[in-house]
Amino acid sequence: ATEKILNRIKVAYNNKFYGTLKSGGYIWHTTGSGKTLTSFKTSQLASKLDFIDKVLFVVDRKDLDYQTMKEYDRFKEGAANSNTSTKVLEEQLNDPNAKIIITTIQKLSQFIKKNEQSDVFNKHVVFIFDECHRSQFGDMHKLIVDNFKNYHLFGFTGTPIFAKNATNKSNPDFCTTEQAFGEKLHTYTIV
Repeated sequence: ATEKILNRIKVAYNNKFYGTLKSGGYIWHTTGSGKTLTSFKTSQLASKLDFIDKVLFVVDRKDLDYQTMKEYDRFKEGAANSNTSTKVLEEQLNDPNAKIIITTIQKLSQFIKKNEQSDVFNKHVVFIFDECHRSQFGDMHKLIVDNFKNYHLFGFTGTPIFAKNATNKSNPDFCTTEQAFGEKLHTYTIV
């Protein structure tokens, strides 16, 4: 999965696909398969690519923000930056030394709304969404893709949303996991 994501980033960069669905994708790994470890290694390696400015690991709940930071610190202490407020997130996004940032989608959307002219929107950013099946299909997702110009979106999920099980039809552009993130890049399931 890590290799597939890194390859997608490089191909998208070389072909100038960043900022489109062709620059991302999703990973379907079963519960308990090590999605956090995979996302950590992916974040770490992506942040070392010379054309990547930031890697944002986005979670959908504050408790996951803290839990993910603890997990990342277990893998390599000090490798990632967490934040307690939108103001701290803004400082990290402006700090060239803060390469890997863990944040909630709520803080990120608040940052976007309050900083419409931020330089970070033109930076080359990799987004990795944890449990991307839950909160990535609404206004906050649209806010991210409408404001960031040079992005790569990757989602990790144990339960992707397909057309046959899509229940949220309020935004027809983001009903399925593939519509929101791009094609499936890797699968590891028990089935």
